[in-house]
Amino acid sequence: MPRSAPPTPSPARAEGRPVATWRRVARIGVGVALTLLGLLWVLQGADLVRIEPVGCVAECEPVTGGSPAWLTIGVIALLGGLFLLGAPRLLGAGRRR
Repeated sequence: MPRSAPPTPSPARAEGRPVATWRRVARIGVGVALTLLGLLWVLQGADLVRIEPVGCVAECEPVTGGSPAWLTIGVIALLGGLFLLGAPRLLGAGRRR
């Protein structure tokens, strides 16, 4: 039985660059957006950043003072975004041969 030739790698893989798939692009986009929003919410929850309300329907006033709820939500979003950005390297390291 003749041995078949090994498959030729794609040009992107041959140069050592990973192939950009739609899942990877989406994961990076969501990870960056979630990280930036989480950072903003942490800063607002810690009362380090104050932003005036943009779209008000009634009498809107800026929120003053820190908010433990937004600080917690911001930390969770920030960690989730960082996980999305770093998870492929952490989880994919064991799969490589």
